[in-house]
Amino acid sequence: MRSRTPGILIAGGLIVGLVAGSCALFVWNRDNDDNPTPGNNRQADPIGTRNVGDSSDQYSPIHLTLMTDTAGVDFRHVSGNSDQKPFPAAHGSGVGAIDYDLDGRYDLFFAAGKPFPLGKTSGPPVHRFYRNLGQWKFEDVTGLCGLPDSGYSAGVAVGDFDADGFPDLYVTCIGANRLYRNLGDGTFQDISESSGANDDKWATSAAFLDYDSDGLLDIYVCNYAKWNYEDRRFCGNQDRGVRIFCSPRSVQPEMDRLFRNLGDGTFGDVTDESQIGARSARAQGVLAADVNHDGFIDLYVGNDLHPNSLFINDGQGRFLDVSEQSGAAYSYRGAAQAGMGVTGADVNRDGHWDLFVTNFEGDYNTLYLNNQSAILADQSRSAGLADGSRPWIGWGTSFVDFDLDGWKDLIVTNGHIDNNLDKLGRDAQYAQPAILWHNREGIFHQLGEAVGSYFQLPHPGRGLATVDLDNDGDSDIVVTQQDQHPALLRNDYRAASAAGRGSVSIRLIGTSGNRDAVGATLRISDSTGTRIEQIQGGGSYLSAHDLRRIIALTTPDDRFHCEVSWPNGARSSISGMKSGGRYVIIEPNQETHSLPALRLLQE
Repeated sequence: MRSRTPGILIAGGLIVGLVAGSCALFVWNRDNDDNPTPGNNRQADPIGTRNVGDSSDQYSPIHLTLMTDTAGVDFRHVSGNSDQKPFPAAHGSGVGAIDYDLDGRYDLFFAAGKPFPLGKTSGPPVHRFYRNLGQWKFEDVTGLCGLPDSGYSAGVAVGDFDADGFPDLYVTCIGANRLYRNLGDGTFQDISESSGANDDKWATSAAFLDYDSDGLLDIYVCNYAKWNYEDRRFCGNQDRGVRIFCSPRSVQPEMDRLFRNLGDGTFGDVTDESQIGARSARAQGVLAADVNHDGFIDLYVGNDLHPNSLFINDGQGRFLDVSEQSGAAYSYRGAAQAGMGVTGADVNRDGHWDLFVTNFEGDYNTLYLNNQSAILADQSRSAGLADGSRPWIGWGTSFVDFDLDGWKDLIVTNGHIDNNLDKLGRDAQYAQPAILWHNREGIFHQLGEAVGSYFQLPHPGRGLATVDLDNDGDSDIVVTQQDQHPALLRNDYRAASAAGRGSVSIRLIGTSGNRDAVGATLRISDSTGTRIEQIQGGGSYLSAHDLRRIIALTTPDDRFHCEVSWPNGARSSISGMKSGGRYVIIEPNQETHSLPALRLLQE
């Protein structure tokens, strides 16, 4: 296990040296120029009160306001779709939330495709990077940041792989993947070739994780299939001249890759020695989380028309393939589904980490409840999630406590792959509605149009990232859409009983462990009981979330106790955090397992 001296954290104009064994927690309550009232009690425009999915509700306890038109984000996705139906064009591209300049506001990187055949066109980058200026305003800094053309970009992963305090970008592509190192001066350096992490397959999602507990972030890459534009098949109806995207079964799966961080700016391919290469499947989404709560980071992968994969970390640098025996590979009928986006949370607050995967139309999205250490069961129907998802093709997803009631709600973005099925006489909707389910003590209730104007119309959704863009103490949403502008959705929770609710925002920083604290578990105890949170790698579909954890306080003066189990075995025990605060908790050294000292940086 490597030890190192932590770098420098720059936060809201403050420069704080992080030294292992010093203060365990900093109160980060920088002047909030976006919304001075924590908990966000803004009055949203009334848009109706009838819910499509749950007729028992007369209003929505959650409201998301569409902000794209006024935010300055003029990015428009390019899928590369054409009458030739190049297979990768069906899958879309994602978005990454990243505070690249450490000003306390999260910025947005949008991946994008290109026309096929690739390599035949040139021009400026089609991906875009936007700096968050506050007040829901963004500026395009793609050129200023030195982010060169990455070709056909699909997935985004964010992680501080070199532990210098500045988050880096990994972009998966159709072709060589790209690694952009954050130089800390507002620019990135393309080190893809020298890093050795420039895998050249058809890649989808990726995740940063520290699989070998050496304190450095490694990279897991989902690869989909072997495909060549020149060798593509005709699928559809040749007599009518109608071409559609081929079935996933028409292409052979490609093996995923695991790249170990060697600590010198390079990565080594450890796919075989880690044993994740034993299972080959068309992978689309990956989640890195401690599923069995043994202190080691595990991997859950959503696979397209293959059984999903669950790899349990044995703590010795290898993964055990427990996909079949875990219960998380198939539906309750024993059928392989078309896994796409993945997410995880303790949705019923029983102390175990549950898993969720989105699927293709005609099937349902699947919730696997964790009954004990990595023994999972499909409970989609009893949890209320099955029927409402069957008509749609699900992609990006996340468990988020939107209304700050202490229970994780669920959002899924939907969209069909083909926009011309009507020419074959099929009644298939290309643009499809995003769906939000409200979690009521472990049972999910589908909300409808009252969630916001975005939920009143269908969209060709794909990637989805959760991020507190305005630092008001609740999670906002960014959705990518095929060949359209993205959707930026501001969370304006408005439940009648929520007026007194608040939250705290917690960021963890590792010292001897990986700096992003991926794999750390937070155990929260308050007047409502105990719940757990994790810092996860990856998740959703082709996208990267904000790694800060937002903890709900169900009463204004509620106090809670937080215990952090760090990936390298250290523990922190923190009390006294107050509603509206933003906190940074720093990993203590191995000799000191509880550091109660607090340092108030700014009121």
